[in-house]
Amino acid sequence: MSASRRDFLKTAAGLPAMVMAAAMYGDEHRLTDDVEETRLVMRDHVCQFNMHRYAAPALPTLRVGYIGMGGRGYASMGRLSQMEGVEIKALCDSVEPQVSRAVDYLKEAGLPEPAVYTGSEDAWKDLIARDDLDLVYVTSPQYWHAEMVCAVMEAGKHAACEIPLAYTLADCWKIIQTSERTKKQCALLENCCFDFFESMAINMALQGKLGEVVYGEGAYIHWMNPEALIAGLENLPVPKAGAYRHITAATAHGNRYPTHGFGPVALAMRINAGDRPLYLTSTETDDFVWARAIDQAIRAGNKQCEEFVGKPFNGNLNVSTMKTAGGKMIQIQYGITSPRPYTRKFILSGLKGFVQKYPEPSQICLEGGVVLPEEGAQRVQEENTPELIKNLRELALRFGGHGGIDFTCDYQLVDSLRNGLPLNISVYDGVTWSALTPLSLWSVTHGSQPIDYPDFTGGTWKENAPIDLSARGAMTTKVNPR
Repeated sequence: MSASRRDFLKTAAGLPAMVMAAAMYGDEHRLTDDVEETRLVMRDHVCQFNMHRYAAPALPTLRVGYIGMGGRGYASMGRLSQMEGVEIKALCDSVEPQVSRAVDYLKEAGLPEPAVYTGSEDAWKDLIARDDLDLVYVTSPQYWHAEMVCAVMEAGKHAACEIPLAYTLADCWKIIQTSERTKKQCALLENCCFDFFESMAINMALQGKLGEVVYGEGAYIHWMNPEALIAGLENLPVPKAGAYRHITAATAHGNRYPTHGFGPVALAMRINAGDRPLYLTSTETDDFVWARAIDQAIRAGNKQCEEFVGKPFNGNLNVSTMKTAGGKMIQIQYGITSPRPYTRKFILSGLKGFVQKYPEPSQICLEGGVVLPEEGAQRVQEENTPELIKNLRELALRFGGHGGIDFTCDYQLVDSLRNGLPLNISVYDGVTWSALTPLSLWSVTHGSQPIDYPDFTGGTWKENAPIDLSARGAMTTKVNPR
């Protein structure tokens, strides 16, 4: 490895996030170098402190700050503000109207006015320097996530981050090392793990009711109409957000949004808790949509999209397949440019049973490949719904947010930190699921060759316990819906 490339790996995480955005999203060769070379640098990684089931000291009063007050941050703040024992202390967004809207919400609710940080892309650094925060939510654009969560942990706070955690292996490793060294939690806010059906199926798998699960399949197939996104560049209310973020994210190959599909399957198949991915291979179609739509928009006079001319746009469908140390297989699909019905697939195939969520209605087979009739399937689902979901279902439906899973995701995190309990989704989970992006890019750009999957746990996956979806003797956080 050349000295210059080593220097890049050492310094990349310290570059300004807007500079790194080009490398993360658009500079395919630099990201390819990152994948291959961090694999060599980190292959002998040893866990310094196992964060998988680590219970940080309880924080009965949880003081929270937010970086990024767009749709996700604003909605999450609204949920947390209705939980007892939670104080919203500080809010940050580089665009002032985003913060003002959130402050007005808290004022109207009769809650104390939070401190505000705005006016520049570095304003968040002043927020994390405060000494009265325990947890910082990172709900900023995705290319900021890795830098911000590491800085939050370095500042002595726990971090909660929207998906994904990182786009490069260098950042994945930095997140792991920072969490292990500081003993601060880094929670990935992967709401699909708490979907009613998926959490039920995870519970069935962990209890052995599907037998040994030998194959899992997940996906994020969500048509976003590229022509409409491109047209939206002309009237962005916030610079470099919304449509711009989606188009920029598409200027590289690979699975650009892996955790919705990978997360629930990984938990059910005990990834990082009894098994781990050994290697991955990824195949992708050519791009039949983005480049054509960009060209048509330019011909129609849309000058805002000229910067995307000649970019290596993501194909219409990416399929990534992993073999695990236990001899099992996981397939994750991704596509946002073909007009297909929405699906996350979510398939678990065991030696005694099978479940599949999409296309709905979902299917459950427990004997001989025969699909249970609706009444029988409902009974199985009710019998196997985990305690966490049973206790929160009514509140979750009341709060909404992707059918209530956003609320459940937030609640279980807050309640775990307030009661000094391990997180349901560890930092190793978040990084492992996010790493599918750079690994799939490497494979696609190397003729679908297999690439080794890093063991981010440093070998502790052999002893780590799986997710615990019980109430765990806690759930003491009361909620007062407004």
